Amino acid sequence: MKKSLILEIVILVSLFFFYLAPFSAQDVCIVYQKGTPLFEETAEISKMALSPKSFIALEKDKEEEAKSAISIEKDSLMTLVGPNAITVAFQAGASKGVAVGLPNPLSKAYSAKKDFAFVTLYPEMKIILEFLTKYYSAKTVGLIYTNSVNQEMADYFKNQIESSGFKCKTLGVDVAQDLVSPFPFFLGQVDVALILIDPLAYNKEAVKFMVTKAIEKKKPIIGFSEQVPSAGIPLAMFVNSQILSETVVKAVKEKKAGTNTNLYFSSNFKLSINEEACKAIGVKFDESKVVKKF
Repeated sequence: MKKSLILEIVILVSLFFFYLAPFSAQDVCIVYQKGTPLFEETAEISKMALSPKSFIALEKDKEEEAKSAISIEKDSLMTLVGPNAITVAFQAGASKGVAVGLPNPLSKAYSAKKDFAFVTLYPEMKIILEFLTKYYSAKTVGLIYTNSVNQEMADYFKNQIESSGFKCKTLGVDVAQDLVSPFPFFLGQVDVALILIDPLAYNKEAVKFMVTKAIEKKKPIIGFSEQVPSAGIPLAMFVNSQILSETVVKAVKEKKAGTNTNLYFSSNFKLSINEEACKAIGVKFDESKVVKKF
């Protein structure tokens, strides 16, 4: 009798997990921005971990096709990878899930999306500050950003920096040309300056100006996009697809479990560097984290 009961329990448990696993996977739909390697790779890696019911690529000039596919899945737990994918999915009526890759997820434009968690492209501020302390003995950190894109993100980071015992100076501009007058004085007030992610803000002339002044004053300036050192910025602390996908999977699993965290940062980072600028400024870094040199 006991063996029979044990066998029944084993069968029931097996059936439970057999049916639960596909059911759990079915309520996830991944929509990703095609044409951007970071977002394509992040979506593919996340797909392997999440086994989504649907996997939708958003291609340029095929937004309407994507909207139709998304509208069928809009009540699923959506995992939206890339700003364009997020915009199109919201237009198609996506109601809950995880959105990945917005420059400023704290923008008022997304304040109504209460049922979405947002995964940023930044490492956790804690590990950023640990890096700045270890390599630059930083006590005062500067934030450079554009008012229209990153005001809320800058306010959030400023609060985190100051609550961690550091001083913080901010330089918000409307256009790149606004940097010319205040930037040299701003650099003189900080130990290191961080440039927040803004794909459209800083033209070649603005970057060249910032780098020239940073070299003059021997002050490190750090970005958060892998490619910014190609324009002359000495160093970027960025999250690659492997790191970002780990954060995405964590956010999705916690969302499914009912966790109410609305903002996620990654717990690791990689480095890309501009060797000439690093040498000119005297920028220090952990060589083992460098994956790209310009």
